[in-house]
Amino acid sequence: MNSYRLTERAEAEILEIFLYGIEQFGVRQARLYKDDMEHCFQLLAETPHMGRPAPMIAEGIRRHEHKSHVILYEPTRDGVLILAVVHGRSVRRLKL
Repeated sequence: MNSYRLTERAEAEILEIFLYGIEQFGVRQARLYKDDMEHCFQLLAETPHMGRPAPMIAEGIRRHEHKSHVILYEPTRDGVLILAVVHGRSVRRLKL
């Protein structure tokens, strides 16, 4: 079974999304959103080419839209490396 790994940057962004979710929508909704996102990470690990190429970010990087956020990742031999999780409005300004 393939798996996903998170960069430190992605971990920090997920925490920020979670804390914002608690503040805006409550603990229950924030947990649901985080769990759903983690499920999406696993789907990407199992089907790495599910996302689209993101050559405007870097060669070999792929992107997948998940609700309000864009997941940027790199396929690996055993799954995917999640590089960043950014709000959809911020993806064009992103620097990896």
